Amino acid sequence: MSRTRYEVGQIIRDWGGEFFTSFQTVEQVRKSFGRMALCRTRWLGGHVEVCPECGEVHVSYNSCRDRHCPKCQNKERALWVEMRKDEVMPGVKYFHTVFTIPDCLHQIAMSHQALFYDAMFRAAWLTLRTFFGNLGLQGGMTSILHTWGSNLYYHPHIHCIVPGGGVDKDGLWHHLKGCRGAGRDFLFPVQALSPVFRAKLMAMLTYRLKELGEAMPQHVRRQCFEKPWVVYSRPPAKGVGQVLEYIGRYAYRVAISNSRIIDYNAREGKVAYDYKDYRHGGTHKTMSMSAADFLHLFSLHVLPHAFVRIRHYGLLSPSCRDKLRKVQEQLGGTPVPKERHRKTYEEVCQEQGWEIGICPHCKCRMIVTQTIAPARAPPLSAHVRTASV
Repeated sequence: MSRTRYEVGQIIRDWGGEFFTSFQTVEQVRKSFGRMALCRTRWLGGHVEVCPECGEVHVSYNSCRDRHCPKCQNKERALWVEMRKDEVMPGVKYFHTVFTIPDCLHQIAMSHQALFYDAMFRAAWLTLRTFFGNLGLQGGMTSILHTWGSNLYYHPHIHCIVPGGGVDKDGLWHHLKGCRGAGRDFLFPVQALSPVFRAKLMAMLTYRLKELGEAMPQHVRRQCFEKPWVVYSRPPAKGVGQVLEYIGRYAYRVAISNSRIIDYNAREGKVAYDYKDYRHGGTHKTMSMSAADFLHLFSLHVLPHAFVRIRHYGLLSPSCRDKLRKVQEQLGGTPVPKERHRKTYEEVCQEQGWEIGICPHCKCRMIVTQTIAPARAPPLSAHVRTASV
């Protein structure tokens, strides 16, 4: 896997001091940035591989494994998708539904992140559960929180993968109207989903804030009910492969990948990155700013400690695994094993055809000849350039 020319970790090492001096940050941001600054460096240890045929030497340093790090998510994504393969229901159309909030709620979201994001998850599921319930069915949802737009600005929204059907009280599967065979690709009317989602989220936020002794500002409440909220549903993924592609694409995505950073001037502290302008047909544009401002935008998407950003509800929740097995059997598929073996990363690499630990010249497997022990890393301040530099 080739390295990118510019990396978030390098920007943190060069301009993290300027960022921390210019902006107030929470402890979780300092921890995540500290891990990313050390990612795949000698401080985290690693190993040395040698090709037994041509003598090629390759030094690999360990990853930081922080969930916000652009260099550490490919492995987790591959392993997670492998687990989801067992849960696919054959012949079922899966819809990609997205719940978004208006920007007038951003201030509340930033000041009560865990509370607000949890309310978004619950309101999204309660909305879908209401529509499934009106048909006498129990549906399911795999949901993923994203807090950014393509331009890296703050934009919380929930991506949901929703099967086009549900089970009745007897556990029998029913396809939604228009979700079977070559029928129209339709889940629920988005014009009806939007006001229900708004009502449920606003009621939940009001209750949660009241528990904290706070109240939602009246001007924010008025703005929320004056404007329509955006909920949309994309056409379904067709086939198992595309279902998993949909899920994997959003599951372990980070705010920005290193490959999108198209220019970085370390001396002047200037960063330029690519983004899609969806207001103008999704055309690619370039955003330029100072390194400190770039790190500030990136820091907005560091989640609270231990916050679960991928959640399963209804038929797709772990508590309904037996019910899911019965549905898979009804649809002629292979039921989810009661005891599942989590594949190793090496097994996934072999299945995907990724050449990990393979000599790039003679294609034989390299041998680990030395293990580099991790060092006791100094504090973050030792790895970032001070603001006075």
